[in-house]
Amino acid sequence: MRLSCVAIGSNAIRMLSAEWDGEKLCGILRERRGTRLFAGLKNGYLTEESMQSSVDAVAELAGLARQSGAQETFLFATSAARDAANGAEFAERCRAACGVSPEIITGEEEARLSFLGACGCGRCGVIDIGGGSTEFTTGEDGIPGCAISLQMGAVRYSRLESVTDGASYDRARERAMALILDEAPGWYTDAADRIWTGVGGTMTTLGAMQRGIPLFDPDSCEGMGMTRREVAAWGRKLAVMPMEERRHTTGLMPHRADIIPAGIAILDAAMSVFSIGVLRLSAQGNMDGYLKKKFREIG
Repeated sequence: MRLSCVAIGSNAIRMLSAEWDGEKLCGILRERRGTRLFAGLKNGYLTEESMQSSVDAVAELAGLARQSGAQETFLFATSAARDAANGAEFAERCRAACGVSPEIITGEEEARLSFLGACGCGRCGVIDIGGGSTEFTTGEDGIPGCAISLQMGAVRYSRLESVTDGASYDRARERAMALILDEAPGWYTDAADRIWTGVGGTMTTLGAMQRGIPLFDPDSCEGMGMTRREVAAWGRKLAVMPMEERRHTTGLMPHRADIIPAGIAILDAAMSVFSIGVLRLSAQGNMDGYLKKKFREIG
């Protein structure tokens, strides 16, 4: 059996189609369309333009999923949709466009799905930096335990202040550190002795830039490690880099050039608070966890 899901994120609409061999996903097809839905959140409401561009992307990717042979396609939405006062209207428009009603998941559920998608044996932790929110999860042997979602993301922080120099990078980092310490007290004492994995576009972009390869196949960076020093160095380097030069950085997709320093600042802050020396990067995440969960439910 082949199942697929379309994830309606704050920065991109993504699709995953896969089969299940009883232990892992296989026969995987991934697609994405950058719509930056969160940028269309104005005064608590999604604008008409932002909704329509994302609905079009959802319809396209749901169609591709069916063409891939998926017997059933699921939709779920994250930060931008759950924050919007007109999120229910947006969800209905997605249903009308592709015939599937999206599930607007909580931040905690999003965190647990990312853990299910990216983690295996041992004491683990996951950091998932999205466009509108960042999730942290800890657990053991593939089973998520504590999970939290914070209102900080690459698009959200870039809207608050563009990161264009060292001072604005420091402010973004300090803002993230303050939020983590305020909203997740005690987490840093439980973070020790864990294998930490980072998922999301910030992570795959960092991996591609570090290796100097085009970001066409995010799996090429699967499992690689990055130190906190390497992460911070990329953040400061990109922060002071002119935008046009950023867009031509190998491994960095041009449409991410304006938001990537903010995403790295959040990661830099999290690694500092949790004393993470080395972070494992993964292209897997909440979509992988969502499909694993569905396959297990079906049996």
